[in-house]
This record gives sequence, C-alpha cells and structure tokens, in this order.
Amino acid sequence: MKYYLLPFCICLLFYYSPINAQENISYDLGEYTVYYNVFNSSLIPAEVAQAYHLTRAKDRVYLNVAVVKKSGGYGFAPAKLEGVYRNLIQQQFPLKFIEIKESTSTYYLAPIHFNNEDILHLDITVKPNRTGSETTFTITKKLYVDQ
Repeated sequence: MKYYLLPFCICLLFYYSPINAQENISYDLGEYTVYYNVFNSSLIPAEVAQAYHLTRAKDRVYLNVAVVKKSGGYGFAPAKLEGVYRNLIQQQFPLKFIEIKESTSTYYLAPIHFNNEDILHLDITVKPNRTGSETTFTITKKLYVDQ
C-alpha cells in the first residue's frame, strides 16, 4: 500500500513547488512595457561586476528594469526611474538605479541589501523616455541569502 502513495506524493511536490508558480515579470504602460526581475549579485561574473562597479555579496540582489516600446525597432527606451524598497516593519530605503547602456539596449540596475528571508516591497516609479507622465507600481519579493 505504501508504494502506491509514493507517485501521488511526488506529484503533489511538483504541483506545489516553486517551478509551478507563475510570477508576473512585466507592467503595462500603454505604448511601453516595463520588464523587471530581481537576481542575486553572485550571478554577475566578477569581471562584469568590476567593469560596472557592481558589488557582489551573498546578501545583495539587484533589481533589473528595462522599458520597452511596443512598436517597431529594438524598442528599448531610456527612462527616468526612481523608487524605494520597504521591509515588513516599514523601514524604507531608496533604490539607486545605475543606467547600463549596450549597443541596442538600455536597462537599469538597483542594488538591494537584505537579510535572509526578507519580504520586501519595491515601489518603482517609471517615466518612459524621461518625459510625460509617471507611473508607480509595487512588486513584492521574498529574498534568500546566497549560500
């Protein structure tokens, strides 16, 4: 009887695993889409981190933001970005965005220092093409220290 439960338990593990989770990675701004993700700084190769003066640490992540125009061409648009991040006890820290320009794209990185298993709320204000109206949206992430 116990051998019949094993496949069922494995199926349950996969169903409730993070692999199955659907996470929103974009925000619609009409003629622009804002794509974002948060990644651990250890994923940045040492030579790239040195070239862009980025800090690599087990308790540091980067918020990566790109603003893409929906019509034509490569579509990456320069933007004005501001923001803050808050922890669960509402301590607030500024997001200091670094503009990274490559031949066909512009994106922005903001370093975030955190404690293991922190749940952070990131309030991001975007102004596409650095003109026009601003839009603010919030994302929430639970972060883990890189082992």
